[in-house]
Amino acid sequence: MKHRVTCMDCGKTERIEVQKGQHIQSGWGYYGKLNINACQTDKYFYRTKKGAEDVFDTERVANPCYTREVKRKLVELWVCPSCLKEAQLE
Repeated sequence: MKHRVTCMDCGKTERIEVQKGQHIQSGWGYYGKLNINACQTDKYFYRTKKGAEDVFDTERVANPCYTREVKRKLVELWVCPSCLKEAQLE
């Protein structure tokens, strides 16, 4: 299946071949999905407790911006082969 991708560093756009559950052979780097409506769609936030020694010692806090009607909007994070090569050299 052809998939339209955009580099998050330089903005280059291309169509690449992607198969579900298989390794991407095009050289593009995939970094997952990001919810850009997270502030309005997440019912709770998690923050580190005061005086906690471990970063993962969190407490759940109600989100005052939560709106039930707002839908999640996911954006895929891709990096083109040239930007990926530059990042690996640094």
